[in-house]
Amino acid sequence: MLEARKVWPDDGERGEVVAFPRSPVDAPREFGKRAAREPLNLIVDLHAEEIGPRWFRGAATLAALCGVVFFLAPDFKPFIASKVAATPTETIHNAQLSDFALAGTPAKKPDAIPKPVGVIAGERDGVQRINGDVAGGLYWSLRGAGASPTIAAEYLKAIATRIDVGEVAPFDRFDFAVAKGAVGEPDRLIYAGIDRAQYSDVQVLKWTANGKTDWFDGNPQEQAAGGLMAPAGGRITSGFGYRVHPILRFSRFHAGIDFGAPWGSPIVAAADGQVVGANWAGGYGRQVRIVHDGGIMTTYSHMSAMVAQPGTLIRQGQVIGYVGSSGLSTGPHMHFEVRVNGRPINPLTARLVSRPAFDGAQLAAFKARLKQVTSIPMTLKSAPKVPVAG
Repeated sequence: MLEARKVWPDDGERGEVVAFPRSPVDAPREFGKRAAREPLNLIVDLHAEEIGPRWFRGAATLAALCGVVFFLAPDFKPFIASKVAATPTETIHNAQLSDFALAGTPAKKPDAIPKPVGVIAGERDGVQRINGDVAGGLYWSLRGAGASPTIAAEYLKAIATRIDVGEVAPFDRFDFAVAKGAVGEPDRLIYAGIDRAQYSDVQVLKWTANGKTDWFDGNPQEQAAGGLMAPAGGRITSGFGYRVHPILRFSRFHAGIDFGAPWGSPIVAAADGQVVGANWAGGYGRQVRIVHDGGIMTTYSHMSAMVAQPGTLIRQGQVIGYVGSSGLSTGPHMHFEVRVNGRPINPLTARLVSRPAFDGAQLAAFKARLKQVTSIPMTLKSAPKVPVAG
């Protein structure tokens, strides 16, 4: 420092004193901060670059890019030899029976409908009956015997009320009858049966009993539904019993349960019955009342709109109105009550009185109709295929 002071007058403005020596190639930076790192460069000339970390990094990048290109190629199959599929392949057609029963039509139609063997048919009084072997699947056997897609789908639904249609074996025989429609009207399936080799047979007839049209098999022990279904979607917001009323603000007996549901949500009948009231009922607002067997009555209150009409017969699950907040209500919900001989009971524990689907007269009429359909004389429609000896 002393030597530098001696030459300052001669150097003038060219003299410079620094606290620490630095290399002229160092980039200027603020004191105490680390210099910026050199940016990562993936472009490497592998031919000119010397073997080292930079060369290996470039080789790894090239390998990764090649791998991505190969796997994105549409025909790239690294684990399958290209000569495995040298022999021609055939398209396999398959369809689920459950798809037919739900959708009414098959998922994919095969090239040709396989014909069942030993099909017999007959007609009497406008009713046609067809019987045949199950061959190539139950649905396509029905179609091959002359059933329309709608009739075949209805048959599967009818049989599914008694058995799992997946259990039908190739050596079973189907049996169905249709009522011929008038000009321009479709045929209607009225009877469905199946003769099973290993299990009990099934015979169901379309019949109306106690105002309900369904598939019945004539079993006198067949029971009606014994429980109530939830009349509205949503959770139960208030239970049965004493509570502090949200508006009146004093303890009061809550004779039903409340379902919290959005405004306009559908309300359905909890069971089969007859509508005896659909009107404004004071604090209950718009209310529908339905009577059921066994002295049971259900009520549905605080509706925004009512659909059911007094005097009409209602099926379980049928829409009778929509959720609202009419009457003495703090918000959209549905108040549901169950009364037995006028006395309110907890809807969560209520059970309908089970009853046979048929009484004596109805059962006799049903059996007579079933016998009339199953006794239709039939003749051979298509003979079974007999193998020819070579």
